[in-house]
Amino acid sequence: MMHSRPAGFTLLELIVVIGVFSVFAAMAYGGLDRVMLARTRIEQSLNRTEEYQRAYLRLRTDFENAAPRGIRDGDGQVKAVFMYDGYSHRVEFTRGGWANLLNLPRASLQRIGYFLDDAKLENKTLVRRTWPVLDRAPQTVPVDTVLLEHVEELKWRFLDKNQAWQDAWPPPGSNLAPPTAQAAALAQTSGLPQVSEAPRAVELTLRTRDWTDLRLLFKVGPDQLIPALPPT
Repeated sequence: MMHSRPAGFTLLELIVVIGVFSVFAAMAYGGLDRVMLARTRIEQSLNRTEEYQRAYLRLRTDFENAAPRGIRDGDGQVKAVFMYDGYSHRVEFTRGGWANLLNLPRASLQRIGYFLDDAKLENKTLVRRTWPVLDRAPQTVPVDTVLLEHVEELKWRFLDKNQAWQDAWPPPGSNLAPPTAQAAALAQTSGLPQVSEAPRAVELTLRTRDWTDLRLLFKVGPDQLIPALPPT
């Protein structure tokens, strides 16, 4: 009398199947993990690229809207249209086109500054500084906005009227261009002294942690920025 084999799998067959399944599962997980890591790196790279683009557009808009208007600081000292502090590597200038959607009682001009904040050595940042008024009082507090993180170093250069690049502004020992007819007429009617003019272009070199050296070039002013007049 013949006996039929019971239906089902033997223990050995189950072990083999589980082993094969485990191998495929491990391979699939490893591939999925690599895909997820690649996706994370791509997203981080895109976000970082977007940060660079926002910073560039902010810088370009400010420099292209530079306006011929000097200011007075909190101590009442007259400050030029365009200033550069070589010790702190900070630029400061006046720009126009400050949007006023709420129709607040303020000017459309704004004082802007850019500098490298190195308070945290592990994460230096490019900062945009603004003031709520042009002519400051001693208690006027600026507003700082971080534009770009992980900046290792920044360097400024300035293009003068002779198409020569300068490392400082105003250039040491330079005689800046005389006032234009428009500026001279305004000075004559207002009785205000002239202050130095702005450069024709600005070059900013950023050394960042991920993109190394990045060179940006900006035109200053909508056309050619005339020498500035300080406030009364």
